[in-house]
Amino acid sequence: MSDLPDPPRDSVIITDQTRDAPDGTALGIRVIRPVETDPVPVLLQRTPYGSPEYPLDDLPMAALQRGYAIVYEDVRGRGESDGTFTPWVNEAVDGGSAVEWVVNQPWSNGNVGMFGSSSPGQVQLFAAAEQPPGLHAIAPMFAPSDLHRADFFQDGAMSALTLISWSFGWIAPHTISRLERRGMIDRSVASTARDACEAAVDDLREVALNRPLADLPNQVFSDVSLPTDCTPHDLVPHWQEWVNRPTYDAFWESFDPEYCYDRMNVPGLHITGWFELCQHGTVTNYRGMTRSTNEDQHLIVGPWSHRETSSTIGGVDFGQSASAETYGLTETQLDFFDTYVRGQPAGRFAESGNVIETFCLDPSSGSWNQHTSWPPQGMHIDRFYLQTDHDLGTLDGLLSPEPAVKNERPSTYYHDPDDPVPTLGGPLCCNPETAPPGMFDQSVYDERSDVIAFTSEPFTELVEFAGPVSASLVVSTSANGADFAAKLVQVTEEGHVYNLCEGIQRCRYRHGRDKPLDVSPDDPMQVTVDMWNIHHQVPAGDRLRLYVSSSNFPRFDSHPGTVEPWKTENNEVTSATQKIFHETGRQSYLELPRVDTHD
Repeated sequence: MSDLPDPPRDSVIITDQTRDAPDGTALGIRVIRPVETDPVPVLLQRTPYGSPEYPLDDLPMAALQRGYAIVYEDVRGRGESDGTFTPWVNEAVDGGSAVEWVVNQPWSNGNVGMFGSSSPGQVQLFAAAEQPPGLHAIAPMFAPSDLHRADFFQDGAMSALTLISWSFGWIAPHTISRLERRGMIDRSVASTARDACEAAVDDLREVALNRPLADLPNQVFSDVSLPTDCTPHDLVPHWQEWVNRPTYDAFWESFDPEYCYDRMNVPGLHITGWFELCQHGTVTNYRGMTRSTNEDQHLIVGPWSHRETSSTIGGVDFGQSASAETYGLTETQLDFFDTYVRGQPAGRFAESGNVIETFCLDPSSGSWNQHTSWPPQGMHIDRFYLQTDHDLGTLDGLLSPEPAVKNERPSTYYHDPDDPVPTLGGPLCCNPETAPPGMFDQSVYDERSDVIAFTSEPFTELVEFAGPVSASLVVSTSANGADFAAKLVQVTEEGHVYNLCEGIQRCRYRHGRDKPLDVSPDDPMQVTVDMWNIHHQVPAGDRLRLYVSSSNFPRFDSHPGTVEPWKTENNEVTSATQKIFHETGRQSYLELPRVDTHD
């Protein structure tokens, strides 16, 4: 955070205006620039959340102090922009033309950078893919990649916490206010509709168990007297199309930035957190642009969540150095723009080489580490096999470096879709009141019969893991469909159980999100659970534990045991017996990225 005082209102010029997108749609723009005569470099943000009022957040305020102009543009159908809001579909052409518009303004010197987090982070990628002259750098923070894979949906499951919170907590209220301003609904109807949105978000756990989920807008707005030319789905315009497309297809591909990395020929500063919904997407964007372009790509991963960058995340304080303020995140972003937009190398970017810094977690402390690549050089995969613990004689088992023996009996548990395993921490967004993100003690899972725990022997020395984690499971279900969720935790010598990473896989999409396959009841099948990335130290004496279940709710929708979960009615819900196999030829195992030294 800058130590300089905020520039006073009379030291900046604020103008609101519109520009025409290439198809003629009028898009609303707010320009905030220093009072000076010479043209200046510009930082641009395109947002679906409305242009902010002055004073601004830390980064744009500090950028004004350094002599940048700040431009906000409402994406089409939002804020003061005309057109229809179809999330992410128009952001490439609109974003590229926005940069061109900025370049041609008399107060602009023609050098543009883009900034913003979450949706305003991802749309930078689409603009960069258009290769507009004048765009010199992007800084996507907490930015998704493929929205169907790891953000609103994940490997076939719905990210219910995120999708419901975003749809009814952000998008629908904005739509309602927009319709009210334009005289399409009256004040009373708008007020009732906003109350319905607030109730849906407040009661998210109950709402997310409503079925069919595909019909959720009708359920949420059932008591709202909308005019005949406006339906509940008009208030959440993306819901019907998204939820009725569980399979990755040409629609999802049309706004998947991963197909465009080779056209994003700009330096990038990619910022995320270990407990951040878009962690997977941000790392994917960084790696994709690193492989596909020759421009500098930088990566910063802190112990942060989507809306929290202090040192305390969940139930753990990682120390003062963990906070974004102490790290100097705002200053780092400005140094990045000075280096690539102004052409004046500064701070971490003044030396040659890409900046890659991650915060290595430990429940009792943590530290920043520098790398030359991600995953770090020298990383290798350790495999831990899931086994039955014959000595204990319980449902739980072992994590062992040795495979199980022939005819090892499977682990079995019962999944009740109406009593799902509760979400407890992790990389979450955007309803901390319902499900706060971060690191928490997970020992409550040891009390549930629908969660199987596989625990390692105590480590004999400190071990560091850095990179992607996955679990390969051979499983079966007695139903026509199922999810398998995995969560890796650390068990301290004192008995605390802290979450490290997690994931889920919908069995219907076990061979890929674009290849739906029927599930045959009780037939073994292999599923691979992507558990995202990790950087963590496990000291001597501590153990690792893998929890396997069939739900993680409300982070993900609770699978009802049917072929089409989001169209399932309440009377069609099916409980199921699930099995995890361990025997020779049907091995289940966890893969962890171990590093021996820092690179």
